[in-house]
Amino acid sequence: MHKVLKIYVNIVNAIVIGLILVMLATLVFAFADILTTLFNLIPNLKNVTLNDVQFRDLVTGILDVFIIIELFGSIIDYIHLRRIRLSALIDVVAVFVLRHMIERIYAETAQAEALLELALLLLVLVVARSITGRFPPNTGRD
Repeated sequence: MHKVLKIYVNIVNAIVIGLILVMLATLVFAFADILTTLFNLIPNLKNVTLNDVQFRDLVTGILDVFIIIELFGSIIDYIHLRRIRLSALIDVVAVFVLRHMIERIYAETAQAEALLELALLLLVLVVARSITGRFPPNTGRD
């Protein structure tokens, strides 16, 4: 039984290392995409409006990087603690909901009902996040 657990731990460690490499590559590519979009915008900066597709892509790309950073932080927390923190997952979902709201508002494609639903979801996430801060998990299991 001890050998099986050791194999399991080694496999999980290899997968986590692979995830870190994938997340780093994703972060680098996302940042490179932001820089490319920004350099394409610079020559036409005087003619660019807030509703231009390239400008919207730039804003969306920046928000995507924030989501990737939050996910990366969750993986790093897992490495350190060997458990997934609920508060970290709530943070990731909250950032994703905010990104979605900002993207819809900015693109002017959002209906009032959809925004209210997302705002309610965000409120629930904030309350849940507050609860996780108020009642930390019992770490006496080791």
